[in-house]
Amino acid sequence: MTSPVDVDRGALLCALVLAPTTFARNRFFSFFTEPSARRTRSRATQLRTIVRQLAHDSPRAELLELGLREEGNFVLRYRIHRLSLERTAVLERLELGLIRFAVARRMRPGAAPLALPLQVTSEDRALVYATIAKLGDKLLLPLGLDEKDATGATEEYHPATTPGDS
Repeated sequence: MTSPVDVDRGALLCALVLAPTTFARNRFFSFFTEPSARRTRSRATQLRTIVRQLAHDSPRAELLELGLREEGNFVLRYRIHRLSLERTAVLERLELGLIRFAVARRMRPGAAPLALPLQVTSEDRALVYATIAKLGDKLLLPLGLDEKDATGATEEYHPATTPGDS
């Protein structure tokens, strides 16, 4: 396997949010011991929780704020009334696109639409596809993405939940 230092952290984050069981502890042990990889795994867990909370549809989390900060980061604030929970997250551009992408994948057909700022865009898709494709170069994983996929497919993919979803 390639040294973990060579793996793009954004690509690893995308993989751990979209397919958390992809990197088994035994096969990719360095991802579980190296400090920067541990931070990436921790952030992926946080993002998966946000995705799960935003994609839940009975009742849906209420978007309070999604705005750009001066530093170039985004602030996401939402509320879940039944849990008396209000959450604020500061996100980088990739993380926001990844959340939108993952929420769109988890939405059930016929579910109420998301608030407009949370809907996935073709720019989000292209960013996620381009970022995760960097893993294929380093780990020699066949991703099967072509330029048409990277510019944004029009059909939504609704995978079955896996035990690794959190």
